[in-house]
Amino acid sequence: MLVGYIINSRSKGITMENNNVLPNEIESVLNSIPGVLSSKIVVQDDNIEEMHIMATTERNPKQISRDIQSIMFAKFNIDLDHKKISIAQIHHAATKRNEGRIEIEEININVNGSHIKVGIKLLQDGVTYSAEEDGLNTITNSYRVISNTTLKALQQIIKGNYIFTTEDVERITIGKKEVMVVAVSVVNYHHEEMLVGTALVKGDFKETIVRATLDAVNRRLSKLLI
Repeated sequence: MLVGYIINSRSKGITMENNNVLPNEIESVLNSIPGVLSSKIVVQDDNIEEMHIMATTERNPKQISRDIQSIMFAKFNIDLDHKKISIAQIHHAATKRNEGRIEIEEININVNGSHIKVGIKLLQDGVTYSAEEDGLNTITNSYRVISNTTLKALQQIIKGNYIFTTEDVERITIGKKEVMVVAVSVVNYHHEEMLVGTALVKGDFKETIVRATLDAVNRRLSKLLI
């Protein structure tokens, strides 16, 4: 299956000649973007006229386009506007293995004294699911608010009459590594089940809580997904 997208992009003022950049250099870098299988640049008078990208369906084409713009500016000092990037997406063997995978798109946390407000966006197959939650800003409760906001967004993806709630979130040390452990209760008409997920703390512990929450549910995701 081939899905075509055309996203506008045009270089402004800065030519490839001024930067001593060859098309194959750019193509090599673009091919390293997640989801990109191959690329082809059409140059006329040292300006990029067309940029053709073949990508898998694992990522939204707008995300790929933003990556291209960022890389072109950061690495090659070429400022691309929204024109002449053509992205064709195909189902690829690697993509099929990843279809249905839930990714973290955005995490927003605002703290105002004793109050915390959390906004989380999850991405699945190019569709964004968002949720917000607030509560008391204690260490223990803020962990739970982050996890419950993740579950609230996840609830939009899951089929059936399932109710998710965070039972506990613990930050532990094992093997000299910090790990977030999240316990999630899943309840439907028939039974209640406890799911446990873990994630190594690497940098932002808030994102680690989201990853651990998703890890807990991912163990049963194939049975719960729409």
